[in-house]
Amino acid sequence: MKLQECAKCGKRIAEGETVCPCCMRETAEAAAHELWDIARILEITAGTDANIRDAARGITSIAEKLERGK
Repeated sequence: MKLQECAKCGKRIAEGETVCPCCMRETAEAAAHELWDIARILEITAGTDANIRDAARGITSIAEKLERGK
């Protein structure tokens, strides 16, 4: 099996992968935190518009999936 370097940390990983599992997890966690921040901002006006409420629900759902590692 050929090895290459992780794009973020330089750790040796299998060819065809971009980042190692640790870096992938860190990236997902960072994305989840950003989505939670966006959801909190949208919740300020969530009572005023159904579209905003739906967007906040969708972002929250994505953040939850990222935190669970799915």
